[in-house]
Amino acid sequence: MTHYTHCTTDDEFADISLFLLDHRLDLHASLSTVDIISLLYSFITEGHLIRVTDDEHRTIAALTYYHGTPENEFADRHTAMIGLTVADRTYRGSRLFFNGLRFIVDHIAEQHPEVQEVQFAAVKENTYLCRLYSKFMTFSHLRDGRNGQEMVFCEKINNLKATLAKLAKV
Repeated sequence: MTHYTHCTTDDEFADISLFLLDHRLDLHASLSTVDIISLLYSFITEGHLIRVTDDEHRTIAALTYYHGTPENEFADRHTAMIGLTVADRTYRGSRLFFNGLRFIVDHIAEQHPEVQEVQFAAVKENTYLCRLYSKFMTFSHLRDGRNGQEMVFCEKINNLKATLAKLAKV
């Protein structure tokens, strides 16, 4: 069984930080320790971190999001931008991805009722993620990211919740 925690304490931030540092190369081969520390600082001060744990309280995945987008200095409060998502290799799979996506979308809807749209970005060269995101979101635009061109996908939060609810019944 997995448990989801919105990080707010120093211990939670420390635990998720160590997890992300340990799994930085799973995110992108070019990410350095300094890159991850910079991203962590950004999410701790301007965004949100969700820690996923197993029954023994071990961190098995991390999810992050911004309320608003960094490109618009977070003024676009009608948008939530889902950032880093990574799971330990032994736990990776469709079920964890799906449950994590449902959790974060529901969490955003509950905590930020003004959010109307959810965005994801994937490095253009990561064809697996781009194909995956395109199954439930619409391609919006390209942008320059830390690791090259990124494809940004978006969907109205209510449409995304409805799609995820349908898939949960399958």
